[in-house]
Amino acid sequence: MNSTALQHTLRELRRQFGNWRLAAVLVLVGIVLGIAGPFGTFAMISPAFLIAYWVVVVLLSYVTGAAVSEFADAAWGQGRPRWQRVLIMLLPAGAATSIVVSLLNTAIFGAIYVDLNSVLAVTGQCYLVTASIVMASLLFERPVTAAVEAGPGTGTPRILERVPLPQRGKLLALVVDDHYVDVVTDRGTTLVLMRLADAIAESTAIRGLQIHRSHWVALDAVARTHRTAGKVELELSNGMRLPVSRGYLPAAREAGLG
Repeated sequence: MNSTALQHTLRELRRQFGNWRLAAVLVLVGIVLGIAGPFGTFAMISPAFLIAYWVVVVLLSYVTGAAVSEFADAAWGQGRPRWQRVLIMLLPAGAATSIVVSLLNTAIFGAIYVDLNSVLAVTGQCYLVTASIVMASLLFERPVTAAVEAGPGTGTPRILERVPLPQRGKLLALVVDDHYVDVVTDRGTTLVLMRLADAIAESTAIRGLQIHRSHWVALDAVARTHRTAGKVELELSNGMRLPVSRGYLPAAREAGLG
């Protein structure tokens, strides 16, 4: 299993569900569907449990669809045209969501959901829901920018003002860790609560490059480049190795790192 893609997926799910507004919206959608009782569920389950059923379906569908689509995109979609990314994210995510919802329906409603027509109907509904999740994910994603931050090469990056004196050394890298950024220097690491984009903006006093949606490196800190099975990793002067994702490879090659 692609460990980098798995780490990205877990981090993205923590980020999304760390936002209480998303959970509140999903629960609200489940309540509305529970009151409306679409797809014949109003006649199949008692009103007392209908809302609970739809809240569970909405949450399960979102978590499954988001997790599988994010993993697929991180593992195989980066650097590809958007239409290819849609297919890469949608096909496995829709299938996974269909399986999860079908198993839930079979457990609740019984063998009625084992026949082909019911399975096909649920699959179609799940693919429609998953398509909306995928399109929303791509529509609101932060644009990929991989330009070299060309600073004057002198002075101290402002980001180091956030670092305690014992760890305040030569800036090597910035690494996303959930809602935080690990500021990596030649004297250690410091966890800072901020966005990667803001951390990069405070590091423009030196030349650096964003190599991944979660990683930025100082060009002078790169000791060597590793290529394994078509994947590129940069080894820093402190021994840390960071992957270069496909979307950032052109800029890395332009900087002489790819």
